[in-house]
Amino acid sequence: MKQNSAQALYKLSESLKEPHVQQRASYTIMIALLAICAWIIGQMIWQPWSSPSVSQWRPVNVAQSGSDSAVGIDISELQNSHLFGELNQAAPVVEQPKLQDAPKSRLNVVLVGAVTSSNPEKSLAVIANRGRQATYGINEVIEGTRAKLIQVQSDRVIIENAGRNETVMLEGLKYSKPEAATKTHAETTSTRSQVPAEALEKIRQEIRQDSSKIFQYVRMSQIKQDGDVVGYRLSPGKDKVLFESVGLKQGDIAVSINGLDLKDSSVMSEIFKNLSQLTELTLTVERNGQPHEIYIEL
Repeated sequence: MKQNSAQALYKLSESLKEPHVQQRASYTIMIALLAICAWIIGQMIWQPWSSPSVSQWRPVNVAQSGSDSAVGIDISELQNSHLFGELNQAAPVVEQPKLQDAPKSRLNVVLVGAVTSSNPEKSLAVIANRGRQATYGINEVIEGTRAKLIQVQSDRVIIENAGRNETVMLEGLKYSKPEAATKTHAETTSTRSQVPAEALEKIRQEIRQDSSKIFQYVRMSQIKQDGDVVGYRLSPGKDKVLFESVGLKQGDIAVSINGLDLKDSSVMSEIFKNLSQLTELTLTVERNGQPHEIYIEL
């Protein structure tokens, strides 16, 4: 028996040495490997697109027990206990005072230019440090320092450096207390508070119906120098309520509208063409040699 098994194994080993048997075996193994690879690739491709079948959840109907005389839970005491404090709707909003004065800064930075705006959050300052010049907005950190810009005025900026407020004067100006700025701010606040709210709202309603009527309240006179347009002088129109309410002053010179340079004579025609689609006008005006931004809602 053992001799027969040995002979059979010997014959099998000899047959495997034949070329055509080895070729068939290799073909069979290769086909099996290709099939396995194809299955794995198919799983990788289709698995992300397949979603498991989940049966929709449905609430179970539970029969209510008890009678109409069931005792209810009184939560009025819990509601009136004010566990998280009591809302005081009449609490006044505390407005942070505008910084007007701060000691001279110890930082070796140079204020190259300042653009004040009727919206203080959109004021900008051009500051140079170590030969590099950049434009900064409110609450932005000055490059190369830990100081943060917190306010822009016409002749200076206020920065926060190491927890203290400091003043950086415009290049070429000596440090001084902003007495004139305080007076101007007080006069502007007083003037705006005296503007009749009803008259102003009536004008705004009129402008919403016809945007071109804004130029009846803010007049623009072209200014030329050596034959070239350099800007438009602004003055109040038939009613100075809107003119004063947005912070404009007699004699302001508009140099751009919505970022478009008014030195280009074709800009005004483009603004008139698209005026009905605008929701606000952003005027950049020059006042006493300093740029200011004025926002007018249409």
